[in-house]
Amino acid sequence: MNKAKARIQKYLKKWMKPLGLLWWDITVVYYDDPNEISKTFSNPGGSLTSIAKTEVKWEYGLAILSINLPEWIDLTDRDTESYLVHELMHILVNEMHEKGTKHEERVVVGLQKAFMWCEAAFSKETKPTK
Repeated sequence: MNKAKARIQKYLKKWMKPLGLLWWDITVVYYDDPNEISKTFSNPGGSLTSIAKTEVKWEYGLAILSINLPEWIDLTDRDTESYLVHELMHILVNEMHEKGTKHEERVVVGLQKAFMWCEAAFSKETKPTK
């Protein structure tokens, strides 16, 4: 399970800055106890619903990323990265649950900045060398 945690930390570190999330206070909680996993990741019928979930208090810049660790052990690096980016996107868009276009506008500005940072990083990596 330590290898899975290390992979998760590696990709969180990779994506926090490009997605503009460094100013957020994000707590990562790893669950490996079967009883806690059942309580945290099951639907009312008792079946597991996800390998991770993200709770967001956007008005305070707070988020909790809960990880169902046994489900991450056999993931490839690509799947680990993909699932983490998915969870981090919940932080960026959660505010859109609120009514009104002001929240949507703030979320869109955040996404715009994140993708501009990603594009800038990509452009630097792909410049031809002399």
